[in-house]
Amino acid sequence: MGWLFAQSWFWMLIAFVVGALVAWLLVTLLVPTEREAFAEIDEAVEDRGGRS
Repeated sequence: MGWLFAQSWFWMLIAFVVGALVAWLLVTLLVPTEREAFAEIDEAVEDRGGRS
């Protein structure tokens, strides 16, 4: 029975590491795009005379 407990923890640890890696990759790939989009919005607002 101990082998089943050890094997379950092993697979849960691997699943956590893979999930964390996928989440980190998604964040690093999507955040720069959002920053550029917000920079463009800020430039457009400044061109129209600023925020009210």
